Amino acid sequence: MVTRSSLPDSERLLYSQLQRILTRPGLLRGSLIDSRRKCGKPSCRCQTEPRRRHRALYLGLTTRGKTRMIYVPPEWEARVREWLDRYQQVRDVLERLSEACVTRLKRRQE
Repeated sequence: MVTRSSLPDSERLLYSQLQRILTRPGLLRGSLIDSRRKCGKPSCRCQTEPRRRHRALYLGLTTRGKTRMIYVPPEWEARVREWLDRYQQVRDVLERLSEACVTRLKRRQE
């Protein structure tokens, strides 16, 4: 069994980076969809001016083969963006760790 201390410095650094990312709460897979809609008021500017349409933010994600859209209130936007960014950071670090493991595996086979 390989211990963490026996790993190359570059891999140990990646594991440390992953641990730092995961100590903060919130991790979300999906993407934000910015939607502009008309409201139901006939006198509202959004009926005649497309640039004045009302903004609605949704989280788009696929779960068990079904695409879902979840409304994101304006006060949650920054938090949701942070969670999405954190998920991407985890994916990037995991991808680099996987590449490092593949490299080590190839070296042992050669």
